[in-house]
Amino acid sequence: MESAISNRLGVSLPIVVDFQGTLARGVTQDLCLDSLSLLTDCASPVDTSVSVLFYFSRNVAYMPLTGRVAAVTEESGNPTTQFRIDIHLLPLGDIERQILESTFEELEIYLHSLGAPDSDERAAERARLVTSNPRSILSLFITDNPYHLPYRLSVGPDNRSRSSAQHIDSTPVQQAIQNTDSVPAPQASKMPPRHFSWSMAWQGFGLLTQVLRDLSIRFLPGSLARLFITPITFAFIGHPRILDDVPRKFPFAHFLPAHIVERWFRHQWPFVASYITGLTLANGSPTTGAMLISPLTTEQMIRNPRLARQRVLQTIRLAEKMGAKIAGLGAFTSIVTRDGRDLEGKVHLGLTTGNPHSAAIAVQNILQAAALTNLSLPHATVAIVGGAGSVGSACAKMLARLVASLLIIDIKKDALQNLVAQLANQPAVVEGATSLSRVREADIVIAATNNPHILLTADHLKPGAIVIDAAQPKNVSEEIPRQRPDVVVIESAVVQTPDVDVHFDLDLAPGEALGCLSETMILTAIGWTGHYSLGKADPSHAAHIIAAGRALGFRLARFRNSGGYVTDEHLLRIAQARTIE
Repeated sequence: MESAISNRLGVSLPIVVDFQGTLARGVTQDLCLDSLSLLTDCASPVDTSVSVLFYFSRNVAYMPLTGRVAAVTEESGNPTTQFRIDIHLLPLGDIERQILESTFEELEIYLHSLGAPDSDERAAERARLVTSNPRSILSLFITDNPYHLPYRLSVGPDNRSRSSAQHIDSTPVQQAIQNTDSVPAPQASKMPPRHFSWSMAWQGFGLLTQVLRDLSIRFLPGSLARLFITPITFAFIGHPRILDDVPRKFPFAHFLPAHIVERWFRHQWPFVASYITGLTLANGSPTTGAMLISPLTTEQMIRNPRLARQRVLQTIRLAEKMGAKIAGLGAFTSIVTRDGRDLEGKVHLGLTTGNPHSAAIAVQNILQAAALTNLSLPHATVAIVGGAGSVGSACAKMLARLVASLLIIDIKKDALQNLVAQLANQPAVVEGATSLSRVREADIVIAATNNPHILLTADHLKPGAIVIDAAQPKNVSEEIPRQRPDVVVIESAVVQTPDVDVHFDLDLAPGEALGCLSETMILTAIGWTGHYSLGKADPSHAAHIIAAGRALGFRLARFRNSGGYVTDEHLLRIAQARTIE
């Protein structure tokens, strides 16, 4: 093995890169134990710190390394601009070094066999290395993401050796998470009690006063309105998903019959749910936003879309009177306004749907979950349910460059055919389908429809599948984590937002926010003016918003689903199962 250690090993292995939120595919040029070089169409600045993850065919669950970009050279003579990127790796730990030494030795034998004369012996040797090699490299993932995964998984030939986390930063919060198969996800606050008290009555009187104030503000001049309310710079437009969400703001609704609450919210005007504090502008000054409620449930919006659009527009008018310069359309408020298109020319502030950030977070969740479960993206099949929609089509456009096969599932046949045609020249084999039965073919499943009902159940999934629920309302059954411990379900679009407090119960931990809300906050912080994302999400917007969020310290939240936080053991179990022949 001396030659493989002392000399660079010239070999072309597939690579997925994530540089400043832009995703691309490439190949290695050469490898050795202290450096590597690659060729891709996505550049990274020299001296950038990067993480390098090798995917192995068997027996290695997770082995991230760190390094720095030493040189970037533009390559000529290609149809598109290509960059050769040289990376110097930091010194390896003993186990990492042993694994790579053994792997490089096997790769070198394999490369030598390619130049040997054709023979049965050569064919047998190549077959052994490709199909039986316990540590053959399938691909690499390289990212300049400035934070590391909050998981600590074993690495080594038997998956029982010490953790490779010597390269992983950790926080006291991460270290405090216990290694159990069911860790409840903390909530921002408890739901109101279901017993009546006089304090609740006084609270109800105060809330009535507030909503009357919010009604009057819409009809006052802006300068006068802001005398009666806290001025804001941004707003997020939300709505109750179901009637059970109403007590989050109005605790006394627990004691009202459902038909009364339904009628009440059908006629309720928009109101302020909470103020959002802790966001800092680019100049360092703090700013305040508000979460405003367009008071129709998802079902009410579906039954009466005209009224729903009217309520959304009224809510934006309230945001304008409060001083907001930009507003984000959350959940179904985006869908019912055709991703904001129906509001163009009717509002005076900037609008964004949050769809680019939602798509970017879904793909980032895939990158991290694949890393933690040893799934090589260049060899993976991805299914996107609702793939012709706004979030789904953006995910498809990003992933078509990275994966082996892409299955786009949608009931809108014309939009589906158009998207498949757009992606015809991408590296992935792209297919369109209208049946959910095809989902079982996929290693990765993204649910991103505008259907408010559960679509995916345990029977739809293959063993080892990674499931990303990027829909609001959710499309993935809450029973799957309990019924299928051999898959991992991740509720997407949750972001850690340091120092930001939404002051409202969204079933999130303190310091967390929904991705669509985070997009609005990021745009506010960087001083964006005008509309940002209307209509179908653009992958270029997704790359821009994820990079801007990283610069602000926004990061993916720890994986969670209906069973709580996803644990190290769960991910490692799937990684181990994936390596079994």
